[in-house]
Amino acid sequence: MGKEPLLALYRARVLTWHGVPAAAVPRAHRILLVRKEGRRGIHNFREVRRHVELAFGAHADVAVSGFAGMPMAEQLRLVAQTSLAISPCGGISMILPFLPEGAHAILMNYMASATDPRRHGECDGCSWTMEAELWRHVRHVHKQYYQVWGASDFAGGKPGRDAAVRVDVARLERLIRASMFEMSP
Repeated sequence: MGKEPLLALYRARVLTWHGVPAAAVPRAHRILLVRKEGRRGIHNFREVRRHVELAFGAHADVAVSGFAGMPMAEQLRLVAQTSLAISPCGGISMILPFLPEGAHAILMNYMASATDPRRHGECDGCSWTMEAELWRHVRHVHKQYYQVWGASDFAGGKPGRDAAVRVDVARLERLIRASMFEMSP
């Protein structure tokens, strides 16, 4: 408790250092789909992208990034102009605390397998948020979690800390609609 002001100050200083106004709010909706290759990615990313573009393309700019090869200032500008980010868990989502005030983030959960270590209190069969300890202190971003409920939510039908999530696009669409209903850029 009490770490929120330190995180807010850190966010403001990093953004300012890179020439990105810390208090700016997007003037239009941008949905950022974060693409991660390898472990903990979105298994059916192309299907998710196609569905989001068809369902929301008339109301929002739909952008895709994996951030690889982008200079830090460019990454921060992209995130600062985003009203909703959808991201797998893990290190790739760690730039999302730089989202603007009032933005939303939909974060993919994971499920530990029977052989995975329990580092953060995970339980067998529980949908878990990898960076929960950090996200509790990021108050300016509204979080929703894409819960995983069983083997069918994972590539190859195998849950695990490093498994790719198979996203149900209808379920994701409901989360996006709830987020977009709550915010107005």
